[in-house]
Amino acid sequence: MKTQEIKLTGWMVIIHILMMLIAGVVLIYTFEFPDILRENMETTLELFYKNKAFTVPAYYLFTLTGISFMTTVLLLFKTLRFHESTSGFLAVVFGVLFGLTSSLGFVRWPFLMQHLGQLAANASSDQLEYIRVIYDSFHIYAGVSIGENFAFWFEFLWMFLFSTSLLSKPEVFPRFIARIGQGLGIGMLIYSLEQFGGTFTALGPLNMIVHTAQLGWLLAVSFLLFNAESARQGKLTITQQVASAGLFALLVIISFV
Repeated sequence: MKTQEIKLTGWMVIIHILMMLIAGVVLIYTFEFPDILRENMETTLELFYKNKAFTVPAYYLFTLTGISFMTTVLLLFKTLRFHESTSGFLAVVFGVLFGLTSSLGFVRWPFLMQHLGQLAANASSDQLEYIRVIYDSFHIYAGVSIGENFAFWFEFLWMFLFSTSLLSKPEVFPRFIARIGQGLGIGMLIYSLEQFGGTFTALGPLNMIVHTAQLGWLLAVSFLLFNAESARQGKLTITQQVASAGLFALLVIISFV
């Protein structure tokens, strides 16, 4: 592995994490994300449009995280030399598909939903019903079908397969990092059932827990990349361990308190 490539990939992972953090925190405090997505159309559009100075840029940033994720996935594949790894190759396929479907799910918000929010602000009851048809159609198709159904499955497959491929690089990534990643992948598979409703709606909080844990895990991966080709290769320093676990703990507090 080339040191310059490793550093570039590590920084790309961190950039992706920062983009996710900024977009997520802004939406939590200005849009009551993600609970607001379970509210009715009027409540959702009103709050979204009221705080559009924050919600529109945040959702656009979320849209861009799909691109940053695809970039990260490809860089990891190239940097870690997974060309002869079946799990590594399949991880790239599903990672790119996840990034694409994720962006397609988010992109409706900064454009279509902003427009619908503007229309709904001064709409009559009859006009609201026409708006509702468009809102529900895109919410079910772009949001549930693509942004959740397909995206969650692709994310699970990337997470599990990529973590599995890390087992072939014990000199860079400790086995516990790979095992934690596999566990998070299985968690993604479980919470993906929430979209089917009914008793599965109870899995909603698991979505936030797993995603916040994934950001902490990705931070640890970036640290291990930076440590490669040095005396710390294959190990996380105490500071790095605390930073990764601390990020997870902090995000859980922000999400649920």
